[in-house]
Amino acid sequence: MTNLNIAQIGVGRWGVNLLRVLTNHPNVSLVSICDVNIEAARGLATANDTVVLNSIEDVISMDNLDAVVIASPSELHYDHVMAALAAKLHVFVEKPMALSAADALEMSIAAENNNVNLMVGHTFLYNNAVREVKSRIDSGELGDIYFFTSRRLNLGQFRQDCDVLWTLAPHDVSIIGYWMNAMPTSVSAQGLAYANPELGLAEVCFAQLNFEVSQAAHLHLSWLNPQKCREMVIIGSKKMLIYDDTQSDKIIQIFDKRVETDYNDAAEDLTDFRSRLRAGDLVIPNIRMTEPLVAEMNEFVDSIIEGRRPLTDGRHGAEVVSVLDALSTSMQANGNTVSVNIPKNNLYG
Repeated sequence: MTNLNIAQIGVGRWGVNLLRVLTNHPNVSLVSICDVNIEAARGLATANDTVVLNSIEDVISMDNLDAVVIASPSELHYDHVMAALAAKLHVFVEKPMALSAADALEMSIAAENNNVNLMVGHTFLYNNAVREVKSRIDSGELGDIYFFTSRRLNLGQFRQDCDVLWTLAPHDVSIIGYWMNAMPTSVSAQGLAYANPELGLAEVCFAQLNFEVSQAAHLHLSWLNPQKCREMVIIGSKKMLIYDDTQSDKIIQIFDKRVETDYNDAAEDLTDFRSRLRAGDLVIPNIRMTEPLVAEMNEFVDSIIEGRRPLTDGRHGAEVVSVLDALSTSMQANGNTVSVNIPKNNLYG
């Protein structure tokens, strides 16, 4: 198989980006667009020469369909994915994969049992800068990782189907889990709503992720900030790193800074203490950037053609949702620490 017949379900604000990439993919025939806004779908279909449908039942009953790309509202992901998997179609679904850990696990198991691929749209894992950071961590250049801080802030976009946690935290959870090759064991979170408190959806969130070997990550997520910020800081025993997705000319900065700990005697005065802080060179790697969304869709298509799991498969998606579910539980309990129940491999068929 070198060419796939794919239908897309949902062509809203983010869906149009997926549609653009699918339309230009050399191994994809976009055979259908499905959306409740039939007029918007027709406008896109005219340009892409595809069939317009308005129900997933019509989509999955199409002849010779290989896969679906789902960019519908988050609360519909479970129903849409499960329907497509039952029809033995390969599925790409935007984040968040589901709105509960139980649903995400069921979706992943269904993909396994039907012998089809389920891939989740954690786009940042296909970002060359994020991959460069991982290579620096894995090589030991930063030393032992102490902790992470992340700020993902903007003014809007306010949503009515998900709070700021379920909208923005999937990025940070998936990235940090990828960098650490592990998910947190416990979490805590507090959420605040100011602009639209009647919706009961947090617009600001402060969260902490605790890992098994003393590492931690602190997240600040907000739709109420005057400036856009996508900054993640990694503090290691040898070096420190800043990854800033808004700085195209210095997206990664590596600081040769650390506290020297190989002293046997106590500091006698402030001057002696300062002498133990190392401040060396600043390195800004030259990174060849490509569009992550294109790399992500390549992974989806290639994984189907090659008969292998994609990087961000259903198991990975279920792990991320398990962390989000625990964070949401903590937020509802006013910040109490909650254990994360990560699905184990032996739970799958």
